[in-house]
Amino acid sequence: MPRRPNYSATPDPYADNWARPDAHYDAQVDDFQRAYYAQTANIDWNVGRILQALDEQGLADNTILVFTSDHGEMFGAHGRRAKYIFYEEAARVPFLIRWPGHIPAKQVSDALLGTPDIMPTLLSLLKLPVPRAVEGGDLSSQALGGASPGPESAHMQGMGTTAAWTDGTEWRALRDHEYTYAVYRRDGSELLFHNLVDPYQLRNLAGEKSAAVTLREYRERSRRWRAERNDTFESCTWYRDHWTQNRNITMTATGVAQDLGRLQRTLDQWFK
Repeated sequence: MPRRPNYSATPDPYADNWARPDAHYDAQVDDFQRAYYAQTANIDWNVGRILQALDEQGLADNTILVFTSDHGEMFGAHGRRAKYIFYEEAARVPFLIRWPGHIPAKQVSDALLGTPDIMPTLLSLLKLPVPRAVEGGDLSSQALGGASPGPESAHMQGMGTTAAWTDGTEWRALRDHEYTYAVYRRDGSELLFHNLVDPYQLRNLAGEKSAAVTLREYRERSRRWRAERNDTFESCTWYRDHWTQNRNITMTATGVAQDLGRLQRTLDQWFK
């Protein structure tokens, strides 16, 4: 399979040990891609089996089916492997939704949907109440073919290497219909890509005088969004010390505390 134009064997200096390609990656990436897309084809086949079963049982019209993913795969783009980054290869994932008789067939929406929007959107389609702790938005109108433009941006948060509670790779980003903006906490380094003319994000406009006004606009939009959600852009270990207990998040950005006692009682019941 051809390498993407933004492929690099030189590791991204902002990548952690999970995202940094090792010395053997360049020789192995073709095999990795073959295995990945073979698994993708298998998933596609099995989703087809689910769709066929729903049709055969007469359940399709009463079932909302969603196919999506939590992340993509870099495969060496920008000198990175794996996920957990704002670049298109990792952040732009499919979100397919099927509900015959309700959602128009073959409809395409460019709504800027993020993971926190999935739950309130599905609850709204099911006419169920949306909990006040939800941090995402209801995009059911876009799913149903409505004319609402949806959110102006999709915002992303890289909290650092939370798997090992290691500082140094934290970032924040936003993507709209035209640009991707990102900033690293470590040194304040900024990135700005015009995705319409530079789909592989090869040209960082953040250092160009011609993009200075655009950069200030996107920097402020990101800062304003963080302020609205009490995101103070701390180091990775700060979140470990202030927001988690036994790796469970104790508080939402909307100020709702999690009932960890109830969670523990549920776990105790499961693992008797």
